[in-house]
Amino acid sequence: MTHLVKCLSLIAVAALLFAAVPATGWAHGEGVLKSSGSSAAAGSSLPVQGSSFERGVHLRLVLVGALEEYALGEATADSAGAFALEVRVPREAKTGQYRLVAVAPDGDRVATLDLMVTEAGADAGGPESEPASEQHAGHEEVQAAARADEMPMERPWSGAEWGVIGLLIGLAGGLGIALLRRGATGR
Repeated sequence: MTHLVKCLSLIAVAALLFAAVPATGWAHGEGVLKSSGSSAAAGSSLPVQGSSFERGVHLRLVLVGALEEYALGEATADSAGAFALEVRVPREAKTGQYRLVAVAPDGDRVATLDLMVTEAGADAGGPESEPASEQHAGHEEVQAAARADEMPMERPWSGAEWGVIGLLIGLAGGLGIALLRRGATGR
């Protein structure tokens, strides 16, 4: 019975460590991305401000669409966790809804901003611009299928988190085998 209590205590300590590590070990927190507009023409420049990031964190800014992804630039958060820069929307970006994403050095997405990309030279959100449903009229249809290398994949957990999960599974399996062996020998 005392062995069972020791094993359960070990599992409880491991679970507490697992719960504490994300908060202190590899969590980035969430940053905020803002821009002066919610749309931009392909080929135009777009001012971007970031805030609430970790001090000194280096970020990549990526424009992510349904079937394509464009690297827009890099920024480093200052001592207040903020940055400001101007990025250029790629001229080859097709008209449609995109997401501007701030990516941390380990690949985690730490902030996003929705953005509509309009045709090159189109008015970026003025009162006389067409509604989004009319902007797509007459344009070539986007193919429904995409290759795997074209599809951005969300990665909700980092490698370290998966490592801790694997370690806990291994410990639980080892503990189960040990308990089965003890039960088989009659101790």
